[in-house]
Amino acid sequence: MEHRTGLIGKIFTNEILHFKDSKDIAKLVLENTKKGITIYEGMIAIKKEDTKKLNLEDLKGWENYISKHINIIREHNNIKRENFQFICAIHEKPNNYHTHILFWDKSQKVEKNFLHWGISNKIRKQLIKDTFSDEILEYAKAKDLAVKNIREITDKLLDDFINDIKLLDNKKYSKLKEKGIFKGKNSMLNNEFIEYIFNESYKIKKMIPKGRIAYEFIEPSVKEEVNKLVSYIIENNEDIKKLVDDYVEAKLDIASFYSDKYLDIQEEQYRKEIEKIIANKILGIVKSINRLENEYKKQEVIENKQKRLIKQSIFDLISLFYVKGERERQNYNKILNEIVTELSKEAKKEIYLKNMDKGYER
Repeated sequence: MEHRTGLIGKIFTNEILHFKDSKDIAKLVLENTKKGITIYEGMIAIKKEDTKKLNLEDLKGWENYISKHINIIREHNNIKRENFQFICAIHEKPNNYHTHILFWDKSQKVEKNFLHWGISNKIRKQLIKDTFSDEILEYAKAKDLAVKNIREITDKLLDDFINDIKLLDNKKYSKLKEKGIFKGKNSMLNNEFIEYIFNESYKIKKMIPKGRIAYEFIEPSVKEEVNKLVSYIIENNEDIKKLVDDYVEAKLDIASFYSDKYLDIQEEQYRKEIEKIIANKILGIVKSINRLENEYKKQEVIENKQKRLIKQSIFDLISLFYVKGERERQNYNKILNEIVTELSKEAKKEIYLKNMDKGYER
C-alpha cells in the first residue's frame, strides 16, 4: 500500500526529514515557544481529483511538492533561508488531501507575533498560480486573453478563474449539466454575452432615479429598455431559450386537456410570466450596481464584482426555468396518467358488461 500520510519537515538541515512520532514535533514546538519564537500555522488543501494530476498520491509526491513551493511562504514572510524551518503533517481525507504547515524564524523573538491577513492572501494566490498555472493559462486561452506564461497571470485573472471554478463546482450546476444544459450558444461564462448585459444594465441604471426599483412602477421608457434586454437574454442564450420554450409547451399541453380555445392568449400570458421574472432579475442587477458603488471606490473592482453577479444571475435563471419546466411536465404526466387510468376503468367495465350479456343470452 502506498504511503499516503505522514510528517515531514526541515529542521537544522537542508534536507527534508521524516518524523515518526508527533511527540517529537510537540517537544520541538514547546522548546521554540520557551525561546520566544512564534510558531505560525497554515494549510494547503488539494481536491481529490487533482491529486493524480499533481502527482500527490503518496508521501513522496507531497515531499516534492512542498520542497518546490515552500519558499513562497518563506519569501512572503521575509524569513532568511538559513533561519527558516517548517514541519508538515500530510493527511488524506475522503474529499481531499491536505497538509498542515507549522513554520517559524529560528532567529525571531517574541516581539514578532502577528501575521497580517494580506500576507496570507498573497501566499494563497501565489500557490494557486504556481500549482495550477497550466489550468489558468488554458482558462485565459478559452477567454481569448493574450496570456502566454505564468508571469502574465495577474491577480484579476486568478480571481476570475477561482470564481468561475466555484460556479462550475456548484452541485446544482453539475446536476443540470448531466441533464444536457450548458451546451448552448452564449453560456453564462461567455464574455461577450456577459459584457452586453453588463453595459445595458449600466444604461438602465442611469435612467432610473435612486430609490425603490420595481418593474411595475418604473417609467415606460425604462421598461422598454428592460424589455429589450429581456428579449436579448432569451434569444441569445440557447439554454434559457430552450428551457423557456419547454416550460411554455408543458403549460400549453396541460391547458389543452381542458380546452383548445384561447391557447394563443395563454401562451402569451405564460411567456409574459417568464419575461417578468427575467426583468426583475435585471433590476436586481441594477440594484447591485448602486450597492457596489456605495461600497467600493475603484471602478475596476465594481465591474469585476458586477460581472460575477451577472454570471450567477444567469445561472439562477437557468436553474429556475429548469425546475419550473420539470414541475409542469410532471403535472402534465400526472393528469395524463389519471385520464388513462379512468379510460382503462371504463374499458374494463365495458368488457364486463359484454361478458354478462353473453352469459344471459346463453
